[in-house]
Amino acid sequence: MSALYVPAEPRFAVHRSEYVLDPITGAPTKLAGDSAGDDGASFISVLVMTHSGEDKGNKPGMVWVWAQVTPGRRLTMVGNTVDLDNPTPEQRAQAISDLRAKLSAEENDYCSDLDIWRFSVARQLDADKSAAMFKEWYLWRKSSGIDDLPVAQATNQYPVPYPIRGYSSVADANLTAGVMVKEYQLKVNKYFGGGCWHKRDKDGHPVYIERIGRYQIKDIPRKCSMGELFEYHYLMQEFLSRTVFPECTQLAGRDVSQQVVIFDLAGISIGMLSHIPALNMLREMLAKDQLYYPECMFKTYVVNAPSMFVTAWKLIRGWLDPRVISKIHILGKDHSEELLKQIPAHSLPSFLGGSCRCSHMAGGCVPSIPMNNYPDLPRKAYVNLRHQVQVSYAEPRHSYTCDVAPVDSDQRSPWGSPLSSPQTLQSYATWFGFKKDSPRLTPDPADMPHVRTRYMYLRFMADRGRGMVVEVLWKPFGAATAAGIYAQDEEVLIYPETLVDPQRAPVLLELKVPNRAGQLVCNWRIANFDEGQAPFPGPEEAQIPIVLEYSIDSEDDLLEEFQLQPIKRE
Repeated sequence: MSALYVPAEPRFAVHRSEYVLDPITGAPTKLAGDSAGDDGASFISVLVMTHSGEDKGNKPGMVWVWAQVTPGRRLTMVGNTVDLDNPTPEQRAQAISDLRAKLSAEENDYCSDLDIWRFSVARQLDADKSAAMFKEWYLWRKSSGIDDLPVAQATNQYPVPYPIRGYSSVADANLTAGVMVKEYQLKVNKYFGGGCWHKRDKDGHPVYIERIGRYQIKDIPRKCSMGELFEYHYLMQEFLSRTVFPECTQLAGRDVSQQVVIFDLAGISIGMLSHIPALNMLREMLAKDQLYYPECMFKTYVVNAPSMFVTAWKLIRGWLDPRVISKIHILGKDHSEELLKQIPAHSLPSFLGGSCRCSHMAGGCVPSIPMNNYPDLPRKAYVNLRHQVQVSYAEPRHSYTCDVAPVDSDQRSPWGSPLSSPQTLQSYATWFGFKKDSPRLTPDPADMPHVRTRYMYLRFMADRGRGMVVEVLWKPFGAATAAGIYAQDEEVLIYPETLVDPQRAPVLLELKVPNRAGQLVCNWRIANFDEGQAPFPGPEEAQIPIVLEYSIDSEDDLLEEFQLQPIKRE
């Protein structure tokens, strides 16, 4: 009789029913035990009843079958394994049914089949162990008030807990100091290296990027309590579960409940890897994640990993479940090819080998306070803004124009950069009620180095609403050069129509404008019913005016006012 092969990968689990019919022999099979060979290969013994019932083992009609499997090889078991990542509908339904049978009516009503499946997989389809894990999770959520966390969703106005790019349930945003953002969030974010939910991979999973190498490792244990870190972490996990995953599921047309994670270690030092207080915090957080948010990770890529990371990894992997370890890929500096196999170039930041820059957002794809790639404005920067107006669903638009004076053209300031010749947008149409053939500014350092740019910042917020669309244009005074590149009063689009959520938290737009005399034209309008996912207000709510507050400043003035360091753009 040929051996039955069992893969060593943790993605496979032995079915925990007492017997499973072998699809080839028709005989029941049962796991008896396993061990490891001297060469690192895995062995498993399976008790199999033969058709004839002849005695070939310890019991009448049974045979012991040993299968050797080299780690990393994927082999198919004949009758008693389930591919945990690709179960058949029958296998999944059976596991869900087995676990639900061990839960109370209240517990069953509380969770979805997807929750049940995640806990079943986390305990290798052992219904008893899965039930114990689920009950602990259920009690923790109830006792800790997890369901009451202020999670940003399309149906509310809570602020996003962390930067996000490329979703419609909430608009692209950074974490800014709005009235609903708690002080501990700003503090933790200050010492983190910078992170972002950044679009989706080729399979529809959300991509989460964290710049671990830029963490202020020694400051985190000193200035942030474990309670603050856990509360912030749970808020982010709930945002992932309640907002990000449902949108990805809708777009993919199937359940999406796992994310792709990229940990960028660029900038990490041996002191960071060996800092015991930070490692203890990490260990506690990993333990809680595996207990309360199991099976939420599809793949993790650790990129720009230096050779000294090997020592730390030996310690960290001891805190992880074998199934989690199997999904982690440790990569060095040559990581782009591997990442692009999973993530399309337009969804991968340029600093990781993709083509995305998110130039419409301050900080680009992944804003980082330690890297100082965008202004981290204090809470007072969003209080008493210079202008205040009202808009309504009956009068949904507002426009503001201001003169912009050039700085000394001889000053080669660190924020100045070349500007390319404009590219005309044919019949550029907007919702602001007019059409125009407007050129868009496309930066190209090799083109027109004599034309300089400067940065302006537009701060604004709203007290209610379902989001706003903003666009910014620039109108030069006279020709830009002797060749007359820009005609007088020609409008140049510098920030195309973009949906933002100023009702959640203040918005900070970074505007790149030519360094010459002209005017900035800022246009706002209330989002239309087909923009974003926020519900449209009822008749009574629609009668309440929306208060829009805003200020616009040059970069130099903004940095000087709030005593910030010069921005270091990537």
